[in-house]
Amino acid sequence: MWFELIFLFLDLICYCLFGPTASLPENKYETVFHTDIFEAFTPLPEYPKNVTRSYTFELLKVYLAPDGFTRPVWSVNGQYPGPIIRANIGDRFNITVINRLGDPSAIHWHGIEQRGINWFDGVPGTTQCPIPNGINFSYVFDLQQSGTHWYHAHILAQLVEGLRGPIIIHDPDDPNKHEYDYEYVMTVADWYHTPTDDPRMLPLLHSANYKGFDPIPDSADISGVGQYNCTIPTCTPSKFATYKVKEGKKYRFRIINMSTMSHFWVSIDKHPLTIIETDGTPVRPATVDALRINIAQRYSVVVHANQPVDSYYIKARIPESSLPVNNYTFNFDSPLLKNDQVTGILRYEGAPDKLPTYNGPSINASDCYDMDASLLKPYPLNPPVPRDENLTTLEFEINVILRDNYLQGVMNNSTYSPNLTYPTNKRIIDGDNFSTSDNVYYYHGLNSPIQIVLNNTENRTHPFHLHGHSFWIIAQGEIGSHLQPLNSLKFNFDDPPFRDIITLKELSLNVIRYYANNPGVWLLHCHMEWHIELGMVVQLVELPEIFSKYVIPNDIHRLCTSI
Repeated sequence: MWFELIFLFLDLICYCLFGPTASLPENKYETVFHTDIFEAFTPLPEYPKNVTRSYTFELLKVYLAPDGFTRPVWSVNGQYPGPIIRANIGDRFNITVINRLGDPSAIHWHGIEQRGINWFDGVPGTTQCPIPNGINFSYVFDLQQSGTHWYHAHILAQLVEGLRGPIIIHDPDDPNKHEYDYEYVMTVADWYHTPTDDPRMLPLLHSANYKGFDPIPDSADISGVGQYNCTIPTCTPSKFATYKVKEGKKYRFRIINMSTMSHFWVSIDKHPLTIIETDGTPVRPATVDALRINIAQRYSVVVHANQPVDSYYIKARIPESSLPVNNYTFNFDSPLLKNDQVTGILRYEGAPDKLPTYNGPSINASDCYDMDASLLKPYPLNPPVPRDENLTTLEFEINVILRDNYLQGVMNNSTYSPNLTYPTNKRIIDGDNFSTSDNVYYYHGLNSPIQIVLNNTENRTHPFHLHGHSFWIIAQGEIGSHLQPLNSLKFNFDDPPFRDIITLKELSLNVIRYYANNPGVWLLHCHMEWHIELGMVVQLVELPEIFSKYVIPNDIHRLCTSI
């Protein structure tokens, strides 16, 4: 009886503080990790009421060999990539993180908008203090959007070390649910053999007078399995990532690019790919021979197993322009620069357990751009795209520069430096003042339309991610040698892509829009991990007049006192 009264009392407190979206689902569900990424699955059962799905993430350093080369890997429960976590839209995640890394950490839930609970976005210095070593912390949030997403560390370049995994949120009303019979998750990623704290990695990137580019990966992998040219004792040749299919069936492959810095082109010999989702948004089915997928992007594609029973190569290739290099760059002689393709296998049931006999033409991975916008039309169309009335515009000029002999990633000529002991969301509620290096920008007006203009003045592409929102990509164009006025662009208000990652072409002008309806502090940043480390980040304070009245839970405050 006392326990029931306590839970009712806590539920009432949550309702009063955070509103009805935080009310606890009545049903609980004993959740089991989907630990085998090569095991097909179907959507989760529907329940009369939403359920709470509880997971435990134990953050561990373990020795693994994804590409055959053994190295320490920052992992969730000893796995790379981390285990798949799944739920239905409307469910709740209760994820307890146990940090045993020996370093502070935190988990960002990429693609989950965290409406009304900004403090669970998992960004040290912005939404929380990091989780100290030896401390447990629970992220508890309701799932208000569906699709293919992922989780990853957002501190100390731990993403590079392997701390990342898939999130799948099923929607019983998915308009494309009848397009396939089974589902798989597939990840593509670059991979490094050298830990980021090695003097030749992050310390070199941050050193004075560094003249190189971003550190070059050693290899790449599909779903945690790659092939490295093993010529040293600590390396043993690995197998191929292998997905098994039944003749005549259709498979939804949820593809996630979990890379540090690499864009990929993905294809399967003799099997076209039909796109049905991008970054959590269902799209009208569109068929392509190869899929461009930039860092942190997600696509669902349908593969029809309609070829003769056999094995077929899955190919993921990194464009040359994704790996700029000179003689000062760490790992400038990486084998990946000579063999920029990693392969897996699509194997039909009944086919012999051997390598494919057919090897189709190599992918012509000619650029690091997004898929053509005409292939990514939301289905059904989202609410009306924000027009020009009452529009708030923020404009950012983006570059990597050498300032005072140090490389810096800059937005509007300013570099971001996080305050790990006093996060921005708490500073706003406390009424604290901000310095230039905090890179803080405000906008106001509940449900007002927001326009972000991104001017990429660099001669290379950048994948930009906005936390807390998906957005409409309504215009993109070249800027040439001078910034052009927006009216020189062609705007698409009818059916623009709706996603949370946009690829900025080199020397380009890009316009995105969304509605201000999620109070909090949200990062806007390049998703190349090296550029986050260089400070190519701004903090967008959305609706401070509302957010400043929020009450941050005590568990969040306790992290700051535990550091």
